Amino acid sequence: MVLTRKVANSERRSGNTSEAREDMIAGPVGKTFLRYGVPWALSMVATGSAAVVDGIFVGRFAGAQALAAVNLAAPIWCLVSGLGFTLVTGGSVLAGRYMGEGRYEEASALCIKIFMTLLALIALTCGIMYARLEDVLTFLGAGDGGKLRGLCREYLEIVLLCCPVFPLSYGLSYFIRVDGRPLLASAGPGIAAGCNILLDALLVGYAGMSVRGAALATVLAYLAACLALIGHFFSARSRYIRPRRLGGWKEVLGAAWNGASEFVNEVSTGFIVLLFNLMLMESVGSNGVAAFTVVAAASLLGMNLLYGIGDSLAPLVSVNRGAKNFVRMDAFLRAALITAFGTGFAFFLVLTCFPEALADLFLPGDRETAHIARSFVLAWRWVFPLAALNMVLASYFTGRQWAASSMLVAASRSFVLPLIMLVVLPRLLGDQGIFYATSAAEGLTLCLAAALFWLGRRRCSSAGRAC
Repeated sequence: MVLTRKVANSERRSGNTSEAREDMIAGPVGKTFLRYGVPWALSMVATGSAAVVDGIFVGRFAGAQALAAVNLAAPIWCLVSGLGFTLVTGGSVLAGRYMGEGRYEEASALCIKIFMTLLALIALTCGIMYARLEDVLTFLGAGDGGKLRGLCREYLEIVLLCCPVFPLSYGLSYFIRVDGRPLLASAGPGIAAGCNILLDALLVGYAGMSVRGAALATVLAYLAACLALIGHFFSARSRYIRPRRLGGWKEVLGAAWNGASEFVNEVSTGFIVLLFNLMLMESVGSNGVAAFTVVAAASLLGMNLLYGIGDSLAPLVSVNRGAKNFVRMDAFLRAALITAFGTGFAFFLVLTCFPEALADLFLPGDRETAHIARSFVLAWRWVFPLAALNMVLASYFTGRQWAASSMLVAASRSFVLPLIMLVVLPRLLGDQGIFYATSAAEGLTLCLAAALFWLGRRRCSSAGRAC
């Protein structure tokens, strides 16, 4: 049976490999980018919709305190996502490079090692946090007692027990995408989003399970996505094979280093969310946290859409780098920059025209929270066109395996500069400075990203583009 499997894989790879790979390295640039970018961007929107749908149902059926409790748990999501994205982003980019070079067995062995490491790391991390849950709640700012702490505890008890299912679901999507099946890769988050909406309606809306129902809905939705995607790796269309040996584990560390910008981005985002929550609790109370939750949850859809557009660039760049198609890499970069900036500017215009709509959707009738949310929206809207360009450039750096540049951009936009702005701007602008911190950080990051791009191109030009 093993011999038959090897012969079948050899026949499948002979000639021109697959039509999907040929499309990545030789198809029309615009059409190919849209083929990868559109479904992946929509899948990222679907992924973000889980948080938005949870927020809508929790806000409407359980109130502002329950909504604030869900947001207090957001840094935990960011930590788990950061660990997962570190491995699957860097691992899938390296697997894409192997496939571009026709090294399918190496790509398959790497895929197995990435998932083994991923599951072990997430299980260990979440197990430690579950055992120290009371300390975690205190760190998150849930107070020493009362309803808010209890709601946050209920939510995290379920999330921490089931956390490995989340990075596993998007990890499967990432490795399927570099295997030349972007539609299937995008279907996983779409399935998760659809299931999450139905389960939120059932558990939160109908059964009245509040935050516990929201947590269960999200867990079950991502489990459904995993079950829908896992079959690809055993199908005839997959170029992943059963490797004869796994080889050394050093390349897992290399993949993690290349994807480390994602860890920096996610964990730093979680820290900044924590800082926002603490500052808002001190200045305007739980209504401020609820208002921030409204804006952050809704803007997550827009940011995920932009991330999906930018992130589509990484596999296209990595495969073409393996195939030595350097001019084509630049063409994909231009397509991504134009698409992402246009989308980001559209979000800016919508938020400019309808700044009150978000609060009305999440917390209808709560005028105090709506007023705070409106101030957030008008300050936050500048993030979208700026972040669009930053995300594309960071993805390009990852695809070219310029890990240090990618990490610098991620650290700047998600941690270093937001932290500085949160310290400086409130002293200059009062509470409004809290609202403008993220927009200012994105603008300064864009200057850094442009400089790193110029330096990287200059370095490659000096090396004959062999980098």
